[in-house]
Amino acid sequence: MKTESELSRSTSAGEEGTSLAQKLYNALKRDIVTCHLKPGLSFTEDWLCRKYGASRTTVRDACLRLSKEELLQWVAKKGYSVSEITIKDLNELFQLRAVLEAAAAELACAAKSPQVLARAYELARVTYEAGDRDTFPVFLEANHQFHSLIAEMSGNRWLSQQLGQVLVHFARFSYLSMAADSYGPNVINEHEGIVDAIRDGDVEAARGRTLTHMHQSKERAVRYFLG
Repeated sequence: MKTESELSRSTSAGEEGTSLAQKLYNALKRDIVTCHLKPGLSFTEDWLCRKYGASRTTVRDACLRLSKEELLQWVAKKGYSVSEITIKDLNELFQLRAVLEAAAAELACAAKSPQVLARAYELARVTYEAGDRDTFPVFLEANHQFHSLIAEMSGNRWLSQQLGQVLVHFARFSYLSMAADSYGPNVINEHEGIVDAIRDGDVEAARGRTLTHMHQSKERAVRYFLG
């Protein structure tokens, strides 16, 4: 466990110059998203203070921000609990992703560049070994970056910001499942097909392949969720 002074000195990539409150927020959010703090887990502010070596004020600030993002829930007289992940949440996330990502792929057809496309192909080809807790997080990060990059290529910052928030919630399910099945090659083909369409400026194909990818991803996720 880090003390608050140690937390103030520690920096992850890109955290230089970040306030103590922001560092705690980042650490707590990371632990929720990666399911180190599992859905449904309940805890008090005191427990968080001890775990992260932070003051009550710093912990309360981080919890308030994460509650607004619906990653934590306040439970009267008990403290906080990590928000559960339900099949309804999963369906609604995919519905919203389909709308946002199809629009992003369409817009990206007019804003492509060789350098960005090369990066998109690089991210699209990252894979994993089923059930491997070393390769799967690397795949998840590349997958997150891939979809975020397509959104950035759209040139619409509002769309990109909204999708970023959705992907954070979706990542929780991905880390929870830790991909017991090996569908990596399917995802690579789907991702590459989307980038091919964007490269060719084929708006219809970019939209259609994105929606197909969302449908296939949803089927894979629901299959795991329902066991």
